[in-house]
Amino acid sequence: MEIPVLAGERLRFHPWAAEDFPLLAELHADPEVQHFLQMGDPPWDEAFLRAKFEGFRADYAAHGWTKFKVLNIQGRFLGRAGFGCFDETGELELGYSFMRPFWGHGYASEAARALLDWVYRSVSVDHVIGFAVADNTASRRVLEKAGMRFTGLRDLHGIPNAFYRHERPA
Repeated sequence: MEIPVLAGERLRFHPWAAEDFPLLAELHADPEVQHFLQMGDPPWDEAFLRAKFEGFRADYAAHGWTKFKVLNIQGRFLGRAGFGCFDETGELELGYSFMRPFWGHGYASEAARALLDWVYRSVSVDHVIGFAVADNTASRRVLEKAGMRFTGLRDLHGIPNAFYRHERPA
């Protein structure tokens, strides 16, 4: 198995390899996983998902960050977590999606904290943003537990989202 970019107590963060596409497809085939990503829009088709996958791979090659493949210490695929560029502002944005069987086990909170610590050691940014659909209380709680500060509500594609910000530690 390849060496992770980041290893936490229970989690390993890896860049995506070309043969990993079926893992991402499996994650996003679950309507519950997709619910707060799409808010009723049609499911992401293979072409859209493949473009996201290639974007994750390109981000890592160009910047050293991405929405990483997340494995547990036994090597089981749990989901994805990491960073992307928020197109509207150019800010680095923390995001995560985990397979439904792994919800409620603290993996998203552990990932968010580990990734925020890692990014300030790896990338020259003064802050990171995160956002979640306003009524997705579980995802909002993950951002808060990671030390992100609520900055307000904004509509994204007609859907109210809660925005958060995390400042580089002094």
